[in-house]
Amino acid sequence: MLEYQLIRSKRRKTLSLQVKHGRVTVRAPHYVKSAFIDTFIQEKSAWLQAKLIEQQSIAKFCDFSQGASLLFLGEQVSLNIGTAKQARVFFAEKLVTNTDLSRIQQPAPRQLNVVISNRVSTKLASDLAITKQVKKQLEGYFKQQAEKLIIERLEVISEQTSLTPTKVNIRQYRARWGSCNNRGEVSFNYFLMMTPLFVIDYVIIHELCHLEFLNHSKSFWQLVKQHSPNYQKAKQWLSHHQSQLYWLNPS
Repeated sequence: MLEYQLIRSKRRKTLSLQVKHGRVTVRAPHYVKSAFIDTFIQEKSAWLQAKLIEQQSIAKFCDFSQGASLLFLGEQVSLNIGTAKQARVFFAEKLVTNTDLSRIQQPAPRQLNVVISNRVSTKLASDLAITKQVKKQLEGYFKQQAEKLIIERLEVISEQTSLTPTKVNIRQYRARWGSCNNRGEVSFNYFLMMTPLFVIDYVIIHELCHLEFLNHSKSFWQLVKQHSPNYQKAKQWLSHHQSQLYWLNPS
């Protein structure tokens, strides 16, 4: 029997399975018996094992340490952590050392530099404190980049689809890429900056289509397909890279 985490809910009406970071989570209604859940897990064991193996074959999620890898616009990049007078996060054509921003080594165009200010650096007394600071600065950088790119793509797609929201928010979600409410407001997860542009476009189209259908009915998916004929490719990319697309808190 596979080990799993069980989360019960009074509002839930069906069983669901999730495999993330090499862990199996079962969400179940409060009245479902444990024996039934165990049987359900056994019936799905082949699928669960395949998902666990698939996630193990993908690069590890980012732990925010020196040289750690993460995704940016669908490409694998590595972190270079340094200190300087002023904090910043940036891509550079040349690799900088992790101690002195002024010393240049060999070119490394796909390296994301995270520079911690000297003032803050002196207060970071452990590796854990450093990784937490790196994560904090990366979150700010991803949000800043998302506010530029997602808004820009949204304006283009809104014009193409004639679907225009009343308000747009860019924020962090724990388990969704976007949302739309009955007031016509759409929100997007700034971690979308980890995904390729075609995935970002799909998520934007998905949420804009909710302006017409605030559900996942057949009519909704027909509208999504009309504006994003290859939307299944984007969904598959998100599923395949799931283990890399959520940041755990350093511990």
